[in-house]
Amino acid sequence: MKPAAVVDFALREGLTQFNHASYGLTSRRVATEGERLRQELESDPTVHLGSELTRRLAAQTASVGQALGIDDVRMTLCTNATSAAAAVIASVPLNPNSTVVVLDVEYSSIRRAWEIACAKAGARFVLVAVPVPLESTAALLAALDGQVPGQVDYLQVSAVTSSTAIRMPVSALGAWVDQRGGRLIVDAAHGPGHIPVLPELWGASAVFGTLHKWFPTLRPVGFLWLTTEFDVRPAEVSLTWDSADLVERFSWPGTFDPVPRLCAATAIGQWLEWQTSGLLDDCAELANTADQALADVGARHTAATEFRPPRLRSFILDGVTAPQVKDVLGAAEIRAWVGNGASGECLLRLATHIYNDENDVDRLTNRIQEVLSR
Repeated sequence: MKPAAVVDFALREGLTQFNHASYGLTSRRVATEGERLRQELESDPTVHLGSELTRRLAAQTASVGQALGIDDVRMTLCTNATSAAAAVIASVPLNPNSTVVVLDVEYSSIRRAWEIACAKAGARFVLVAVPVPLESTAALLAALDGQVPGQVDYLQVSAVTSSTAIRMPVSALGAWVDQRGGRLIVDAAHGPGHIPVLPELWGASAVFGTLHKWFPTLRPVGFLWLTTEFDVRPAEVSLTWDSADLVERFSWPGTFDPVPRLCAATAIGQWLEWQTSGLLDDCAELANTADQALADVGARHTAATEFRPPRLRSFILDGVTAPQVKDVLGAAEIRAWVGNGASGECLLRLATHIYNDENDVDRLTNRIQEVLSR
């Protein structure tokens, strides 16, 4: 583990952390700023949680928009990706003639939310099986064509899928749903701070995600971007629900802790330092090293090279179960995401960050080799 783990983070000594992509990790700098802000808010909550808060959140939203390279007028910060998704799904006008298409590699709660919404409206819900390992865009589009006849109202995809860690060809998917007369909704939970977030290039009507996975901010803090003609309201009807201003509309979901959102600019500033110094490029190289090492001991990639994100990789482990892998890694104090894919296959996902080094990769690889050779 690199010295950055001691300087920048509060990770316990002896722990090998490859599960950054599940919850992110708040840096010491941001945690300190968060404590300062909490003391400030508590000094006069009547003022600091009133109209002043909306102005401060608008400034943070502008900082996030600038960092992501997207129009902050069309985006807002929110509690997390789940709350943003709930707002989108609750706002779309579904009816018995509607068709919603969701890929089976999507995050389980997002799939379930669309399924529930369709059931309430009597709409058609289509879950499309994605070929994994994903070898080509053509194979993905062929799966859609083969499983989805006729018009489509909404297609839900991820910029980077969660458990399978596939960097989806989002622009091609946007073009596909446009040809079917529908709108593209993008889950970009693994976008900010990891890959470019490109709503207009993707052809998206709505993009939601989180900041706390790849920026070192406090958790939770999410974002929502919308096209100008797409009217989305928070799932909870709060005091600002009717506001014409997008930031204000999502600024008060009832009493909540605004500190994670107010720390966004501090987290982005530190992330930019890591980027400028080349640390994030080093993380990408380490992910490539892990790719080869794990493949050498029998792990299979979930996607061809072109669909692998820079710092998040997933592997199929044949002949073993998720509990077996979890037991081995847990005993070795190695943290990585392990679970089942859509077809029941055992998946191992790892994220490389600035606190990881090749020794960490060796520790993980040795344990995976151990469990695969049983």
